[in-house]
Amino acid sequence: MPDEAREAVRDVAPDAVPEDVPEDVREAAPDRVPTPPARRLVNRRRLLTGAAALGALAAAAGVNEWARRKSSHGPRLWRTTAASGRLVLSADRRQGLYASGFDGWVRALDPRTGEVRWSRTVSTPDAAAAPGGWPSAAGDGVVCVATDTRLRVLDAASGEQRWEAALPDWSEGGWRQGPAVGGGSVFAVYGSSVRCYDLATGEPRWTGPAGVSAALALDGGTVYAAGRPRGLLALDARTGERLWERDLVVSGPLTVHRDALLVSSPPETMASTIVGALDPATGAQLWASVQHGELSCPLSAAGRTVYMGGGDRLFGLDTTTGDWVWKANTFAGRKGGTPAMVATEDGVYAWSGDGRLWAFDPSTGGMRWQDDSEEVGRISLAAAGGTIYQGGPGGVLALGALPAPPEA
Repeated sequence: MPDEAREAVRDVAPDAVPEDVPEDVREAAPDRVPTPPARRLVNRRRLLTGAAALGALAAAAGVNEWARRKSSHGPRLWRTTAASGRLVLSADRRQGLYASGFDGWVRALDPRTGEVRWSRTVSTPDAAAAPGGWPSAAGDGVVCVATDTRLRVLDAASGEQRWEAALPDWSEGGWRQGPAVGGGSVFAVYGSSVRCYDLATGEPRWTGPAGVSAALALDGGTVYAAGRPRGLLALDARTGERLWERDLVVSGPLTVHRDALLVSSPPETMASTIVGALDPATGAQLWASVQHGELSCPLSAAGRTVYMGGGDRLFGLDTTTGDWVWKANTFAGRKGGTPAMVATEDGVYAWSGDGRLWAFDPSTGGMRWQDDSEEVGRISLAAAGGTIYQGGPGGVLALGALPAPPEA
């Protein structure tokens, strides 16, 4: 079996855990060497020679580690350092790929080449306020960016600002969730309330009830918002009227997929995660599944499967029943970072937090490829079809299959 396959992931049975953990991700037990008899004098020449040998060995080990990590590359398409940060794709992909960096700039990229189409400053550089980039959304011909003081709406084709609105009561950092755009409106959370704006003019349309977080989802004529510290609301997108409410704790962003509102929440007594599906129209529970381990990245759904990552495991659950479709192991590395995951019908992509990006078969959970990079910290993933985009402090990387040319 190839080294990269052994150290990456393999298809496993639900209760099986691979025993052949690779050497680079497990601690080697120290060798038990008999203690030599005490000596009165230290041979300086031998000491220096031994130190030099150990130094050479350590250097060689470092070079070997670097070479091993650098040699594992997935199907890279392009890479650019002209943009960085948090990524979003427009819903129809005609306008392109957008990167919102902590340097205060938003940039539009050609998804096929990585060429910068336009750049626009939206705030002063502030890595502390916007780790990884300001939350943003793209669709209906615009790019919406929420900073700590402003909601800005830019033309997706040119980058020209259409309008902006002040956010005087910004209450949550918002890495987890950006604004939402659709149906001729823009939705954002500040002051613990959902605010709706006219997409064309920026005029406020309505303000929802207080007590919600920045976790939003828009589906047709309904806006879903997670309560703070608990609760889940469904609001009419045109009027802001409350349609239904559930008393539960939501621990991550919301996802609407295949006539189901997918949520995750922590149980009260154990370190596990409850993944559940609700009826979007009524809030009634369709199914719930308890998975051991805490959720390490937001849920992602594609086709008939919802995917979740917890610790060093990746799970695929049936969107209709909540039953396991498959389970795979990923091996955590030595560097710290925040895991990320995104799925399409063509692939499931997970970033481990230590500089490694995995691609999985969505039907079986089998590993397709692994890519090692120098990126650590907050990484943003965006995917469409068989193309995956990875954004981080060092730039943007595209892998997979070359996306189709834009529609005429």
